Amino acid sequence: MTNNKLLVYNTLVWIGNIVLFVNTLLYIKSFGKKKSKAFNIFSIYLIFILLIQLITACMRWYKLNNLYFSHFYFIGQFCFLSFFYLFLEKKRIIQRIIKATIVLILVSLSINYINNPEIYFEYNIFEVVITAIPLIIYSFHFFIKKLDNQDKKFIYLNSGFFIYISCSTLLFATGNITASLKKFVWYSNVILYIMYQVLVFIEWYKNFRRPSKIVLSQKNR
Repeated sequence: MTNNKLLVYNTLVWIGNIVLFVNTLLYIKSFGKKKSKAFNIFSIYLIFILLIQLITACMRWYKLNNLYFSHFYFIGQFCFLSFFYLFLEKKRIIQRIIKATIVLILVSLSINYINNPEIYFEYNIFEVVITAIPLIIYSFHFFIKKLDNQDKKFIYLNSGFFIYISCSTLLFATGNITASLKKFVWYSNVILYIMYQVLVFIEWYKNFRRPSKIVLSQKNR
C-alpha cells in the first residue's frame, strides 16, 4: 500500500477499535444478574475481542508477527457466539445441535493442529470456514425466528453480525489472491467490521440502556 492508502486503512482500523472499545464499556456497564445469559456472554465476547485487537495492534506497532493471534480470534469468536445463540434458543433439539457442533468443531480443529502443527504460524482457511459456517446458520435461524416475534431484542446485533461474518468469510476464504485484490479484501473487511460494531451500539441503545430519569419521571406521572 502507498502511504496515503495505508493511512486511510489504519484510520479505519482505529475507528473500528474505538467503536469496539465504546461498545465494550457500554455492555459491561449494563452487565449483571438482571440481564440474560446471552447478553452477559456477548459482553464477555466484546472484552475478548477488544483484548485481541489491542494485543495485535501493539505487536503490529513493534513490527512483530501477530498472525497466530488470528487462531485465538476465530476459535474464541466461535465459542463465545455459539454459547450466545445457545442461550437465545428455547428448543432443546436446537440446543443439543449447537452443543454437539461446538464439540465437533473443536475436536476437528484439534486434530488439524496436531497433524499440522506448522499451520499455527500460518493463515488457516479451514479454521476460518469451519468456525464461521455454524455461526452464519445460527444467525440466520435467529433472524427467521424474529420476523414474526414482537420481541426484537438482539435483532440489530444479529443483523450486523450476519452481514459481517457472511461477507468476511467469503473474503478471507479467497486464500492466495493478487496484491490488488488483497487490498480490496482488507478494506472491505474493516468497513464491514465498523458497520457491525455500529449495529452492536444501536442494539445497546435501543434495548439495553437505562431510561433517563426524565423519561422515568414522566412515566410515573
